[in-house]
Formats: sequence, structure tokens, C-alpha cells
Amino acid sequence: MGILEGLGIGFFASISPSVLPYLFVGSLFGLVVGIIPGLSGHFAIAMAIPFLYTMEPATGIAFLLAAHAAVAQGGGLTSILFSTPGTGQNAATLLDGPPMRNNGQAGVAVGAAMMACLMGATFGSVTLAALLPALQQVVLLFGPPEIFVLVILALTFVAALEEGDLVKSIMSALAGLLFAMVGLDNVTNQERFTFGLLELRDGLELVPVILGLFAVAEMFDLWVKGGSLVGEAKNSSLSAKETQKQIFQGIFETLKRWWLVMRCSAIGTAMGLIPGLGSAPAAFVAYGHARQSSKTKETFGKGNIEGVIGPESANNAVEGGALASTVAFGIPGSSSMAILLAGLFILGVETGPKMLTEHVDYVFIMIFTIIFGNLIGTVLGMFLVNPLTRASGLRSSLLVPVLICIIFTGAYAVNHSWFDIGIAAIFGILGYLMKELKYSRAAMLIGFVLGFAIEKNLYLAVQLSGPYFILDPVPLTLAIITFGFLAYNIWGIIRDKKQNKQKE
Repeated sequence: MGILEGLGIGFFASISPSVLPYLFVGSLFGLVVGIIPGLSGHFAIAMAIPFLYTMEPATGIAFLLAAHAAVAQGGGLTSILFSTPGTGQNAATLLDGPPMRNNGQAGVAVGAAMMACLMGATFGSVTLAALLPALQQVVLLFGPPEIFVLVILALTFVAALEEGDLVKSIMSALAGLLFAMVGLDNVTNQERFTFGLLELRDGLELVPVILGLFAVAEMFDLWVKGGSLVGEAKNSSLSAKETQKQIFQGIFETLKRWWLVMRCSAIGTAMGLIPGLGSAPAAFVAYGHARQSSKTKETFGKGNIEGVIGPESANNAVEGGALASTVAFGIPGSSSMAILLAGLFILGVETGPKMLTEHVDYVFIMIFTIIFGNLIGTVLGMFLVNPLTRASGLRSSLLVPVLICIIFTGAYAVNHSWFDIGIAAIFGILGYLMKELKYSRAAMLIGFVLGFAIEKNLYLAVQLSGPYFILDPVPLTLAIITFGFLAYNIWGIIRDKKQNKQKE
């Protein structure tokens, strides 16, 4: 089957009466899952698996991927309106989304986030379609040495997350790497930092850590300060008409910054091609790029719309890249894609060369499902903004207990473990202290997320290529970019200090 033939069949199958209802229901389910803190794309796609046994391949693919595609949009809503990341991939949105809400621009932030998600997903999907013939060569360029240096590069971008304080940012990232070492050693199977607790042998779960650092910490902060999530902001009293007007304003602002969307989407797609990196690191890297390339760097972290557009563009574009390696070589680009492989097996769909030659239409059904799923999620999300915005104006004495219950339920739902609730509480205290002392919680999170990848790929790189693997062409190029980026940031800090002394 040719590319053009597969494109036509896939498009008409995606909008057919037998497939479209499943696409709609999947999108609605994914949006709801994204709104609930602690649940994520792999949860949504896993919950959809049991329903596949009675479905045809086209309907099953649409249902699976639509559920996964809309999760990021739901997570963006809660990140902005409640300072609580619905999913890990929305954590970077916390840096500028809630400040925009506090400035009375909740609708603008949500509109920008939803449109950026849609454009990023479309970019990633179109890129997947365009790169189908060359996918194998691209993916095979990245072995353990290349991935190791690439994740180090991602960590250096954390330096851009803290305005003028590289040291605190790096310290936070290194602390995240330290937390990633809890559990059994990848090579020797020796216990590390488990303190004799059986629950820590598998390491710290990502979801309780995220919920603790951001959601629980924000609830502590809100309880101490009193008032509401939006403080004195006026957005909680906006009418439905005014809220929708703000949403369309955010959409328009995103369209005006289409070049930023394209660049950040390209970052997300490229990182999605590398198995195991996922959307959370891509979102932080995109945020760093948005800040570095902005003409208003000083407003980042205070409610800059570019700080919302950048990560939201990248986190959905990742799925196009992750899906590429999954369908082409059976190499899951993320945990969600690993579950997708199981779903495809149930549907009797075989990935690899056979899919790219005999069933190209299935690939295009996936592509159009991601695009249409995000479009449906955007439309549905617009109707949820006003009631959620009004809820964000409730007094802390009413809102905090309810959100704490939801947050701890999300932490418990991962492994049905009370221990995870304790982890969320501990990291909540740590996150609150870091916020008060001006340390970057985002830096710690990305260090924690990338810790396993760094350790595993370093070991494999040394075993496969020896201790001088860094001198190979691709790792050397990435290393030069890494040191160049660090040098640029250090030079910027020194320059700013000199300018401040001259002003004094």
C-alpha cells in the first residue's frame, strides 16, 4: 500500500460513522483523566485496553489514541487554574500558567495552552507522516552514548528556569538525580537509600513525587496565606462570555507566535523520537528555549504567555515522535507507547516493516486520531474553563481539603499504596520549603525524571564504546552544545552582576 493511498483510507476511516463516536468518547475520557491530578496518559490508555477485545482495529486505534491525546489538555487546565499538574508533562506549565491566572488572565492562559497543544500535536503528527521513509536511519543513530549526552544536555537547559541563579538550579537538579538513585542499583541490584523499607526497593514513584513537589506544596502555601487560589485576581468573577473572550484572545496570541510554536514542537518531536525521554523533559527543554529566545526574559515566571505556549507545544508534539519509533520498529518511545503496543497486539495489528508497507492506513488513522482528538479536547475544554475558573475562586478553607483528598487519591491510585500518600506528603513539605527558599522545583523534577536514563545509558555507553565514547561524532557534538550553553549562561550571570555594580 502506497503512502497516498494509505493517507486517503486513513482519513476517511477516521471520520467514518463507525470510528468517530469512539474517537469522541476517547477524547472526553482522556480530558477527564487529565483534569484529575495523579492520572496520566498511560493511565488513560491502560484503562482503555480492556475494551479492545470487541473492537475492530480502526475503532480500537482511534479509541486508544484519542484517550491519550486529550490528556495533556486536561492536565493543562488544572495546572493553570489550580496550580496542580494534572500530569507530569504539564509540570512546566506551572511556571507561568498560575501567575497568568493570578493576573486575571486565566482564560488567556488556557486558550493559549489548548491551542498550543493542538498545534504541537498537529506538528508532531505531520512530521511523523513526512519522516516515515527515513525513520529507521534516524532512530538508529542514537544508541546509549548519544542518549546519555542528550539527557545531560536536557539537564543543562534547567539553568534557564531560574532567572539569574544558576547555582540553585543546578543544586536542585542534582538533588533530583540523588532521589532517582533510591531503590535497587541497575547493575548490581544492591539496595540504595532504601533504609530497609521494602516499598523503596523499586524506587520513588513519579506521580507521588510530582504531586508532592507541586500540588501538595501549593496547598500548603495556599493554606498558610489564606484567601483563594486566585488571590485578589478578578478572573474568578468573570462571566462566561468574558471567559470565552479571554480564551479566544489566548488562541489568537498563540497563532501570532506560530514560529515559537513550531520551534518548541520541533524540540518535542525530536525528543519523542528518542525512546524513554518522554514529554516532561521535552516540556522543560522547550520552556528553557522559549525563555532564552524571548525578548521579555525578565517576565518569565511572572505570567509570560510564551512560558505557557512553549511547554504545551512540546508536550503534545512528543507523541508524534514517540509513535514513530513505536510503529516503525516496535520500540516504545514512552511508557504510554509501550501500553499502546499491547493494545495493538490485542487488535491483531503488527508493528514494524509490515505496518509501513501493508497497513500504512493504520499509521494514518493514528495520525488523524491525534489531531482530531486534540481538536475535540480543545472544543470540550473551552466549555469547562468557566466552571473550573469559578471553582478556583473558592476560599482556601473549602478548596484545600477537597483538593488534598483528590491529590492523595491520585497518589494512592498509582499502586494502591498508602506509602505513596506518605511520599506525596513528604515531597509536599520539601516543595513548600523549596518555594519559600527560591529553589527550583522544576529543576529537581527534571533531574529526578532523567536520573534513570542517565545512569542506565552511562553504564551501557561505557560497556559498548569504552570510557572515551564521548569522542564519537554525535556525542561530541552534543557535548559541545552542552558546554556552550552552560558557558553562555555563566557569562550572562557575570555580565548582569557587572552591570548591577556599575548602576550602583
